[in-house]
Amino acid sequence: MQFLKFVRFGLVVVLLSGCASVFDAPYEEIPPEVALQQEPEAIEIEPGPLHELLAHAPPPSVHYRDLWDRIRQGFKVADMERDAQTIRVARKLAADKFLDHTSQRAANLLFYVVDEVERRNLPMELVLVPFIESGYTLEAQSHAEAHGAWQFIEKTARTYELNIDRFQDERRSLITSTRAALDYLSTLHGMFNSWPLAMAAYNCGEKRIQAEVDRAKARGIKNPDFNDLSPRLPEETRNYVPRIFALKKVIADPAAYKIALPPIENATRHTVVEMRRDIDVSLVARLAGLPLSKFIALNPSLNAPIIVGHSRTQLLLPHDAALQLVINMGNHPGPWVSWRPVRVTRPTTQGELARRNNVSVKLIAQANPLPEGHYYAVGSTLLLPLRANEDAADIDPQIAQRAVLTTKAPGLPEARAAQPK
Repeated sequence: MQFLKFVRFGLVVVLLSGCASVFDAPYEEIPPEVALQQEPEAIEIEPGPLHELLAHAPPPSVHYRDLWDRIRQGFKVADMERDAQTIRVARKLAADKFLDHTSQRAANLLFYVVDEVERRNLPMELVLVPFIESGYTLEAQSHAEAHGAWQFIEKTARTYELNIDRFQDERRSLITSTRAALDYLSTLHGMFNSWPLAMAAYNCGEKRIQAEVDRAKARGIKNPDFNDLSPRLPEETRNYVPRIFALKKVIADPAAYKIALPPIENATRHTVVEMRRDIDVSLVARLAGLPLSKFIALNPSLNAPIIVGHSRTQLLLPHDAALQLVINMGNHPGPWVSWRPVRVTRPTTQGELARRNNVSVKLIAQANPLPEGHYYAVGSTLLLPLRANEDAADIDPQIAQRAVLTTKAPGLPEARAAQPK
C-alpha cells in the first residue's frame, strides 16, 4: 500500500474589525480535482477480499481458531514475563473485565492491525498498544490533544506523514495511523533495541528514554532495560508498559485468569478504498449503501463534507459496501460534488457569502465553522454550495463540526484559536 503526502488547505479566521465591500467577489474559485476521468478508475481497491468477490474466488483457508489465537501465536517479546507489576496488573485487568469492555470496539478494527503487524513481521504485542492508548477508539482525544486509536500528537503525526488539514485528520484514520504508528515503533526499536523501551518512548518520547538510558549507563548498567529506567520515568509511563504486557498475559492464557475472551473471527471485515476524485462524503456513503453515520464511524478522519481527490483519501468499508461503491460509481451519471472549494481573496463574513450564493447563513456556517466575532481572512479555503439549493447542498452537522479551524494570521497575534470539535 502506498501512502502519499496530501494537499493542505488552511482555514484562517481573525477578529472582526470592519465591514467588507459587497461589490467585488471576496474569493476565487479552486478548480475541482479529478485524477482519472473514467470510472471506476476514480477509485483504487486494496488487494484482498473485494478482488476475490469480483473474481468469485473462494475465501482463503483458515489457519487459526480465531483472531485471538492468531495474536497469541504472534507474540515474540519475552521481556517482563515474570515482572511482579505485570503479573499484578494482569490480575486486575482480568478482574475488571477489561477485554469485555474494549473488545466490542476493537473487533471491528483489530483484524486490519493484526494483518499489518504480521505483514511487517513485527511482534504481535504491538497490536495491544491501541487497547491501552484508546480502547481502539478512532475518535479518541486526550487532554494533551492526542487523537485517534494510536493517540498521535500533531508534531509526531506530521513527522510520520499523517495529514492534518481543512479536509481530514489522518490521526483518526485506522489505515494511515496504523502505518504511521508501526513506522514510529519500528524506529524506536531501532534506537533502543528493546520493545518495552520502544513502547515507553512511544508514551513519553524518545528524548526522555534516551536521557534515562544514558544516565543508567553512567551508573554502570551496561544494557539497561525498562525496569532499570522505570523509577525515574513519569508515572504514566511506569504504568503504561506493564499494562501492555499484562494484557498480553491475559490473552496468552485466559484460563489462568478464569476468563473467556469475547469471540472475534479471524477474518477481515473491511476493504480499503482509495478515492481519486472530488466527491461529496454523503454521496460516497449513498453509493456504498451505508447510512452516513455508519460511514463516518468507520472513517472519522473526514473533516469536511467533501473528499478532495488529490489527497488520495483511503476509506475503510465493509466488503459488500466496497463492491456496491465500485458498481455504483461506474454507473453514476453525476454530479459528484454539491460543494466547491474557494480561496478567500479579501476578508469576508458568513452573511456576505450567504447573500452571494443565495443560501442561508446556517448552511455557510455548517461547512465553515466560525467563532463569534470573527471573519474569514485572506488565504482561507472555504466550501460553498454549487447551486442555490439548500436541500441539495445540505450536510450532516456532525461532519461539519469536525472541521479544523486555524486562527493564526499575519500581523494579528491576538486572534484566538477555534478548537476542533
